[in-house]
Amino acid sequence: MKTRRVSQLGSRAFVYFVLLVMSAAYFFPLYWMLISALKEPQEVAQWPPTFFPQTFTFNAFAEVLKTFPVFRWFVNSAFVSSSIVLIVLLATSLAAFAFAYYDFPAKNFLFMYILSTLMIPIHVRMIPSYLLIKMFRWIETYRGLIIPQAATLCGIGVLLLRQFYVGIPRDLVDAARIDGCREVQIYLHVGLPLIRPALVALGVYVMLTSWNDFVWPLLVVQRENMRTLPLGLVSTMDLHMPGSGVSWPQRMAAATLVASPMLILYMFFRNLFVKGITFTGIKG
Repeated sequence: MKTRRVSQLGSRAFVYFVLLVMSAAYFFPLYWMLISALKEPQEVAQWPPTFFPQTFTFNAFAEVLKTFPVFRWFVNSAFVSSSIVLIVLLATSLAAFAFAYYDFPAKNFLFMYILSTLMIPIHVRMIPSYLLIKMFRWIETYRGLIIPQAATLCGIGVLLLRQFYVGIPRDLVDAARIDGCREVQIYLHVGLPLIRPALVALGVYVMLTSWNDFVWPLLVVQRENMRTLPLGLVSTMDLHMPGSGVSWPQRMAAATLVASPMLILYMFFRNLFVKGITFTGIKG
């Protein structure tokens, strides 16, 4: 009995050690980015490196905000990402509700067709999508940034929410119909409240994906006032411009400004995000 208990404690200690090492591996780049932004340029370049700033300074943040239109890039990213989240949540929650509770011709075929879009790499869709929005004259517009990305993310949203809807007892929907509720009322007052964790999980995932997207905005927009934060971040880190005058603390400050909103968002919604992913994996 004692040997078994010692074995269990040893296994638990090993698991905690592995988790601690993995956490440090994920956390250290963020820590290094932050402390580099708070250092003087001379301290960043010195060897051996310092793991704690000798002198705290926020000059890098002030210089980045003064030199580059970071606020404009932030507004662009916030507007584009928020619009994509709203479109994806509305479209996928309606589609998933239909796939879960209605019978219609070619239902399984349409569902498999939507799932098949998840298997097509973005590099395959890139040129046709670009030619399509060029034909619509959406280059250098918010529509060109929003609609193609929203369409790309709808497939995973339909899959996630449909699995969650299937886990809801069908008797609740049937009872609402017997009580005289219309289909729209059932969707709004029965379906959506019950899949709230899945909606939050999907919303956080879509927000993170659209916020960090770099390739599609690079193709669609070129003007500085239309750039998103990741695209603007690259313009502050052009190492091929020796006369740019952008120091490493400024680059790290720009990276911190780009990463901070999503880190804060995840901290606020992490419990619902994990709950939604867990329940979706268990149900259906």
